[in-house]
Amino acid sequence: MAKFEIKWDAPEYEHREKGSGWYWTSIILAALFIVFAVWQRDYLFGVFVVIAEILFILWGSRPPRVLNFALTDEELDIHGGQKVHSLREFESWSVNKMDPTWADLHFYFRARTRLPLRVIVPIARIDEVRTGLRPHLREVEHEIMFLDAIERFLGF
Repeated sequence: MAKFEIKWDAPEYEHREKGSGWYWTSIILAALFIVFAVWQRDYLFGVFVVIAEILFILWGSRPPRVLNFALTDEELDIHGGQKVHSLREFESWSVNKMDPTWADLHFYFRARTRLPLRVIVPIARIDEVRTGLRPHLREVEHEIMFLDAIERFLGF
């Protein structure tokens, strides 16, 4: 039996609204890459750019699903068992406040080759999470990763 269990619902990822300027910039950049591909006679690259741009636009406009999370002293369960991580997989964790309502929990894997697992949690539950995880995982100071900075800059 778990010593502690914290359950919450949260969006799959932080969604940023995109204006028409974001889409036009994306399309213009893709068109420039396509012109470059034709100039270089690299038609496979041109096809790749078209497919990538279509996915970029579709995924950029898709609103996040709401997932349910359960954190116990043994595991992190994401969306009713769709993905379950044992706490033994993680070396440490950190928290980054996104806005007045939500925070990002970053779980750092023992395997250095894996990117941190990012989970959104309500700010009101952070103290509960901190108390529950303290005996099992070390909390570290959050450092913004380069990929996160690029993602925020692009508005994705």
